[in-house]
Amino acid sequence: MIITFLITLSLTRLTILKAYALIPPQASVVTVVSLDGQGQPLRQGWGVVVEPQGLVLTSLATFHNGQGGVLVTPPQTLHLITGLVFQDKLQDLALLTVEAEGLKPVPVRGSQPVKINERLWLPVRKNSQLIFQEVKVQGLHTISPRLKLIELGRQAAAGLPGTPVFNQQGELIGMGHQLDQPDGGQETTCYYLLLNPSSWPSMAAGAPKPLAVSDISESSHDLSAATWFWPGLAALVAQDWDQANKQFSAALNVNPQFPEAYYGRAQARFFLKDFSGAEQDLNQALKYLPDYDRAYFWLGKTLQRLNRQPEARLAYHRAVQINPDLAEAHFQLGELAYQARDWPRAEHCFNQARQGCPQAAHSWYYLGTIAQSRRQTSQAVLSFKKAIELNPQFFDAYLALGKLLWQEGGRAQEAVQILSQGVQHNPQNSEARLYLALAQLLSRDRGGALEQYLILQDLNPRLAARLSQVMARGR
Repeated sequence: MIITFLITLSLTRLTILKAYALIPPQASVVTVVSLDGQGQPLRQGWGVVVEPQGLVLTSLATFHNGQGGVLVTPPQTLHLITGLVFQDKLQDLALLTVEAEGLKPVPVRGSQPVKINERLWLPVRKNSQLIFQEVKVQGLHTISPRLKLIELGRQAAAGLPGTPVFNQQGELIGMGHQLDQPDGGQETTCYYLLLNPSSWPSMAAGAPKPLAVSDISESSHDLSAATWFWPGLAALVAQDWDQANKQFSAALNVNPQFPEAYYGRAQARFFLKDFSGAEQDLNQALKYLPDYDRAYFWLGKTLQRLNRQPEARLAYHRAVQINPDLAEAHFQLGELAYQARDWPRAEHCFNQARQGCPQAAHSWYYLGTIAQSRRQTSQAVLSFKKAIELNPQFFDAYLALGKLLWQEGGRAQEAVQILSQGVQHNPQNSEARLYLALAQLLSRDRGGALEQYLILQDLNPRLAARLSQVMARGR
């Protein structure tokens, strides 16, 4: 199964050169070909012209086992690659100089975050013609402050190494790469990424001279921790915890100061229930990247599993101090406060977590129960409805809302509707069937209540007897 992502990293000190049309300029997208020792084509990928001086951003992996390379521009014009200005093995990036003039640079996006359902452009070849395919962002995955992954889905999985990704304004926001598996197998995971251009060397006067062409091959040959890291990340996303643990461990054998590898292995160990090992890894990640907000978040989760709640609370607090937008950490703090019946603190935390968080529906549910405890019925009803809107299969929200509407008396019909939906999601829950029957009695639907009674006789005879008494009083 091919998993497709987009990695975007915050961009600072970048000047956007000019605005382009919605579809990126075709002249910015080029073909990069690595050559063997005899000058024969070895591997092919995409590249993008990103600076007016003629620098080309592409995949470093394209040059694996190569001795040089050429750039191909329409109509099949070859340009010699003369040097490597910049490389990043972790993100598989290479910034190249070429013998070519008139290459059209593309603007690079600033620090705006990519959003779910945002539409992007991918270049594809169709009948030897370059066209742009529209794809949609399906998911967001943050690994660390420098690694943010955005899932594009299967429709974006067939790109060559170095495949660029553009937003609807024609700005470059990502670049694809593929990394060989450690055993030499075929690539299984395609990513899209962008590095902060402020870290790229400038070609202005006085800048360091580019490396020789031969250095491209030499640098790409080096066994890098990234060779093991990316397959580990793919295994982590696929929830193959054992494989993820092995890959991240191999990465750390190569580079024992690799915070994201410690972070990844910690998650694998967490799900393998090795909580002590996860704690050690997260502390190592924080040693090498002190402001690693998500490492603090997972440290809090790990400490909770080790029944060290006060320390977990401190870890979550540190996470939100570093990143106030980390909704998941706010949610965990809210749950800890809720369990301690500290309603004001819990309410504050859940309000911070009710958007942009996988637990957003649960945040609204908790806000509903807090409002209900304060007899703020209208607010409780709105909160439970919002929880159901965000998660239409959230049974506990259906049950809480249905019971609250039944207690209101005059809203029995609404209670019947909500509890009926809840029963559909959890047919074996006897409590939901009891309150559905009670709401049906208030709605003068004795036939419906009798049907629930007959079901309860098998599910829960005790509740069936209780319902029978209520039905008898109502005759």
